[in-house]
Amino acid sequence: MYKKNKKHLKSFLNNAIYNDEMFSRSSMNTIIRALLEPVANQNAVSLMFTRLKNKEGLSGLIKRLEYCNNVEMVDVSEPDVLITDDYIELEFIIFTSARYNFALLFDYSMDSDKNYTKAFFLANSRGVNDVYEVLQANMNTDYREKFYLHKPERRENELLNEAMFNVFKKLNNSIEENAYKSGGDLFIDLSDEEDSEEKIKETSHEIKNQLSVIDVYLSILEKQNGENKNINTIKKALSNIQIQLNELKNYADVEIKEINLQDLINESVQIFGEIVKQNGNKIEFINSPSYDINVFADENKLLSVINNIIKNSNEATKNDAIVIELSTDKNFAILDITNHGDIIPIEYQKTIFEKGFTTKQKGSGIGLYSSRNFIENMKGTLELFESTLENTTFRIKLPII
Repeated sequence: MYKKNKKHLKSFLNNAIYNDEMFSRSSMNTIIRALLEPVANQNAVSLMFTRLKNKEGLSGLIKRLEYCNNVEMVDVSEPDVLITDDYIELEFIIFTSARYNFALLFDYSMDSDKNYTKAFFLANSRGVNDVYEVLQANMNTDYREKFYLHKPERRENELLNEAMFNVFKKLNNSIEENAYKSGGDLFIDLSDEEDSEEKIKETSHEIKNQLSVIDVYLSILEKQNGENKNINTIKKALSNIQIQLNELKNYADVEIKEINLQDLINESVQIFGEIVKQNGNKIEFINSPSYDINVFADENKLLSVINNIIKNSNEATKNDAIVIELSTDKNFAILDITNHGDIIPIEYQKTIFEKGFTTKQKGSGIGLYSSRNFIENMKGTLELFESTLENTTFRIKLPII
């Protein structure tokens, strides 16, 4: 199958054994994420060739891979990479590393519904090299030395590939069924929404109960042994768990009411006052208005947003003063949160709020994305105001009552 008519990449797709299965675009994105998430997380030395015509749903992951120092990506869609572009709608990822390699090819133009495609997949097999050689024959630059520098020694692995393809088919069917039940949104829980919210509340409550028990025994240990580094580390972990539980609860509860912004900021400062000391940082709150600033907002969600930005600032700098400044501009409250750590690279400054984008090896890319959505639902804005060699400032604007 892999050695027939190798003069064009589409031949691999057209001659694939499992050519009856049509994969949805959502399924293909899920498969791609499953294949590339380990690469983004581990930053392993690897070489990747991509041709992705529509990166919707994958842009955050692609940015993370571009940020990895050990991952070299060649975008075959770029001009002058190919001698001739005869691939029409063909998309692909051809990947190699010392640990594993794979080739994934698909083409949405093969079906009248452009959201479905055939797919050719091959992993941990010498056949991946065959696919690569066809691509290399059509490229201006010779990447063979890099491609084979860390290539794993593989055999055909037909049983492995058949098993993986069967997994992909089941995944495809499952995603399609869920999409049908949930009206097209794959991220909505299929159970009743009220039941889901109730489960989140119950689970959060039970976890908090267990944290209270841990906190009591931690106090006993501190009295017996005195304050030490290990106890402080446990305290920090408990505080972080509490913050994450609050954020989880925020997804289930929405309660818009009048709140005092100064009081909420002071609460956040109190939460993080001890945590930031672990990095030698401190928090300075500059309250410019001489009067109370009240806004309509969901108290928990707004607190979660402020906490998230302070947490990011603390991770970005050491031995620094994280400055929180509250001011007003006509009918708006302006909250600036500033640190003096490294500049956020210019190429990332416009994408940091995209879902899935993160520069952290173990980041989810959800924090800033969710934070902006929360603020916009409160009729406000959240933006990266500036990031220079001197300052990085995130700005929240909310209408004053």
